[in-house]
Amino acid sequence: MRYRITHRTAYRYASPVHESFNEVRLQPGSTDTQTCLSFDLAIDPPATIITFQDYYGNAVHDFGVPYLHDHLTIEATSDVVTFAGAEQPLAGPRADEPDRSPALAALVGDRHLADEWAEFLTASGYVALERDSGELARAILAEDAGMSAHTFLTRAGSYIRSHFTYQVGATNVRTTVAEVIAGGSGVCQDYAHLLIALCRHLGLPARYVSGYLGNVMESGASHAWTEAFVPPYGWLGLDPTIGSPCTGRHVKVAIGRDYADVSPLRGTYRGGGEATLDVAVRGETLDETQGMVIAHPTGDEWGRKRLIQYQTLGTAAQMQRLGAMTQTLGTMTQTLGPGGVGQGMGMRYQQDEAEIPRQQPQQQQQGGTIAR
Repeated sequence: MRYRITHRTAYRYASPVHESFNEVRLQPGSTDTQTCLSFDLAIDPPATIITFQDYYGNAVHDFGVPYLHDHLTIEATSDVVTFAGAEQPLAGPRADEPDRSPALAALVGDRHLADEWAEFLTASGYVALERDSGELARAILAEDAGMSAHTFLTRAGSYIRSHFTYQVGATNVRTTVAEVIAGGSGVCQDYAHLLIALCRHLGLPARYVSGYLGNVMESGASHAWTEAFVPPYGWLGLDPTIGSPCTGRHVKVAIGRDYADVSPLRGTYRGGGEATLDVAVRGETLDETQGMVIAHPTGDEWGRKRLIQYQTLGTAAQMQRLGAMTQTLGTMTQTLGPGGVGQGMGMRYQQDEAEIPRQQPQQQQQGGTIAR
């Protein structure tokens, strides 16, 4: 699948801001399951951008606006190819293949696994590994004490999908896993954190993924899901909001221990007083072909047999533009709503709405201070 995704964030300040410093993680990566053909980042007012990779390999764009301004608009445009169909899992065993993952209980004593992925096995800021999540993880495992790691991942995702209510506004960016379990509702950020907790409690490394559903035509938010390290398949994506494995419609942007590591935008400003925020995400399906890729490699093969060649509508110049940025100096205007991200914003889908969840209002925060 090939998508063009536009993610536009617009702040407007009650009075002029005289300095603003920001960090964004909006560029999809090129991984074993996708290739980012091009990426453009436009900032208004104009700003000098510094690009680097963080500890987890995510692309980060850092910029500051050191002069007076009454608005800030950030627009990221990505052209991405995923290596599976819209309903085809990106990785893991296919429907007609046996599950080759080991029993989940066997992973607890795997010292190599514990050493290699230690940071994805322990508690983190949003995933505290408390009693309630531990009891839930053990209850799911009790259905079959010998279940495989892959089976546990899929069953835990299905459990969250069927036992929790997707409800925008029921939680906020700081909601804990324990609060999600107690309240029985949340959005995909909460679902991802809960699934991470269930996996980590039982020795299965798990991490948070931010990204998009590429075939969502219009949304007020980005999306989030979970990846777990399941031998011999490697990192497998499971979207607990949908309750199924990640497919060719899942476009990965950033990974980390939890939401704190992958926030799409964080920043601070001085002056300005109150700020209103509007976020718009638009996806366009450009092509349903997968190009020329290695046919379903598994395990260690992912590390050796990466994408050899991708031929699509563009030319070699498209590949050279990978990671490129442009700064748009023209004026951008947007009608800003009074509410927060994702509040009351409708979405239009290219496929059956009943099968595609509303995406998580990934909070894109600026912390402001009023100069005195």
